[in-house]
Amino acid sequence: MSSQEARCGSDSQLPFGWCALSLRPAVDPVATPSGHVYSREAILEHLVTKQAELKRARELWEAEQAADARREREASARNDETLLLEFEQANDPLVRDAPAAAKPGPKRARLDDGSYSHSNFAAPVKTGSTELVAELSRTSYWLPSFTPEAPAKKLAEPPRRPPSPMTGAPLRSKDLYKLDLRKAESAKTSRNDHDGSDVRYLCHVSGDEITTQNVLLIRNTGCVVLEPVATRLGLMKEKRCPVSGAKFKDKDVVKLKTAVSGYSASGGKDLVVKKYRAQGGGA
Repeated sequence: MSSQEARCGSDSQLPFGWCALSLRPAVDPVATPSGHVYSREAILEHLVTKQAELKRARELWEAEQAADARREREASARNDETLLLEFEQANDPLVRDAPAAAKPGPKRARLDDGSYSHSNFAAPVKTGSTELVAELSRTSYWLPSFTPEAPAKKLAEPPRRPPSPMTGAPLRSKDLYKLDLRKAESAKTSRNDHDGSDVRYLCHVSGDEITTQNVLLIRNTGCVVLEPVATRLGLMKEKRCPVSGAKFKDKDVVKLKTAVSGYSASGGKDLVVKKYRAQGGGA
């Protein structure tokens, strides 16, 4: 068996302004705190679906927790009963001072304990010392009663909020920020006019096409501006939107995710595609 590896190229990246769920140009685009862009309908449908799944998972987890607590209470009650019985027997003069019963002969003892019975090899010893039972369970593991069983896997407590599709961080519907994306008039040629591959978006201030540059979103106004342009104009010092003139705070600025010049620069350098093929006669 051998494998062939191929590194994904930059064409496998998602262009700016495309929905990270539908992999199409975003419709009614919104952004998350992580900077990923989604279509509003797609991300809301994701949140609703995941919330329903988490609700069902929490119900199962709570049922398991209740069953574990019930078993612990029952075990504790049995232990208390055993301790109480031992205490009563130890302090009861009739039981404590009673003469020991005559022991049966060896042959009778073997008949009573079932040593001669063939079924003794199929059924476990219910009475006797703990050491004997432990030894039988170790050496006679093929018997049904001594067959080891894997413990049931415990359910992990599900999170309270649905996760983000890209980062896995908790995400709420009110964490979605509306985007005002402006399409470029010049479209690139495409084999399919309806695949959306010719859709590109522009900076609100400079009008430059957004490709691999760093992009900032002013979330309270929806303004999208290239980071070099914002730095050149000193927007972070003035704290004023260049389009609407509204003031904003540092927390209102979100860095959006964009494509990069190479796939390795996008953080996916460890992602490779492997193809396995068999070697040998006729290969």
